[in-house]
Amino acid sequence: MSRLFDAYRAFHEQGFVPIFVDDDFDSRMLVEACVAAGCKGIEYTLRRRDAHIMIPWIRANYPDLYLLVGSTIDDDRIVTQMRKRSPQLLTITEIDSMGVDGFVSMIGWSEDSIRRYSGNRIVIPSAWTVNDAFFQVKAGAHFAKLLGPETDLVRRCRMQAAFDYCPIMVTGGMTPERIPTAIEAGAAMVGAGFDLILKGFSADTGVEQAAQAIGIYLQTTRAARGCLYPDLDLASGDDAAGWLAALPHCHPFDEASLQTKEDHNG
Repeated sequence: MSRLFDAYRAFHEQGFVPIFVDDDFDSRMLVEACVAAGCKGIEYTLRRRDAHIMIPWIRANYPDLYLLVGSTIDDDRIVTQMRKRSPQLLTITEIDSMGVDGFVSMIGWSEDSIRRYSGNRIVIPSAWTVNDAFFQVKAGAHFAKLLGPETDLVRRCRMQAAFDYCPIMVTGGMTPERIPTAIEAGAAMVGAGFDLILKGFSADTGVEQAAQAIGIYLQTTRAARGCLYPDLDLASGDDAAGWLAALPHCHPFDEASLQTKEDHNG
């Protein structure tokens, strides 16, 4: 089984993705708290000023933790220009060489970029219309990322006439109170930054407190999905084919791809 599929399944079953944004919390503490809370995967965004340091550190110290890198831009020229003000920015090639498990973006990616990377890495570009979501997924994106907390676009992407095509990840304003609404609208995954997860917490918050806060988000997401997709909940222990058959949306895996042995460092 490929690391790509294992990462995809781990994130999907986890349901909620903790997102490292630009805040005052200690990065290493937050990684430890995620692991303590039971997370198998996290998203570390390039908005965080230590991203260029922490991404290699996470790979070296937590090799079994699946790692998505967020706030990515698939154009080297744009990254070079923006790096003058945000030196932590990295190109997709640079990030890929660090052995990460995937990319998330607040903008759409070109079809060429999606096709180039989606065979080995999870790719989650943003969509701003139903057409955007369909064509990003058609090109090979594993999820289309939609911005919350409003869920009208999620519902349009997942309406009956859309035939369960688009897998959706929603971020933005995903509090425990709003997560069930996003899941009910059709989101397969949700994510939130620590500026929201630890809102009201002090900068010297410890691992145990942070892990408890993360746990609330994980439990809320799993409970909401369990109510809406009981068959998927029951399939959590199934083999790859059985689990994929239970997904309430399309996916890019076939029998040949599931047999691929991928060099994760390649």
